[in-house]
Amino acid sequence: MPLVLRMEEMAKAVLQMKGISDLQDIRLGFHMPPFSSVPHLHLHVLAPATQLSSRSLRFYGPQSFWFLTVENLLKQLESQNRVK
Repeated sequence: MPLVLRMEEMAKAVLQMKGISDLQDIRLGFHMPPFSSVPHLHLHVLAPATQLSSRSLRFYGPQSFWFLTVENLLKQLESQNRVK
């Protein structure tokens, strides 16, 4: 979990350096296998989330079953010690 928390921290720092001040209007998360296209952990950072297209929302939205937000990933790791 420390790695995921550090990735989240770094993503928010980069967004602030790029002038994104509303950190409530961002989407941070990971694609879940088998929907990941590369075999390594990488964080998707999207801002502003309110301006995502309908196509992007299918892939990165809260209803997407193949995209896991940082918050939900941490909850799964804490409760199950793994990702479903």
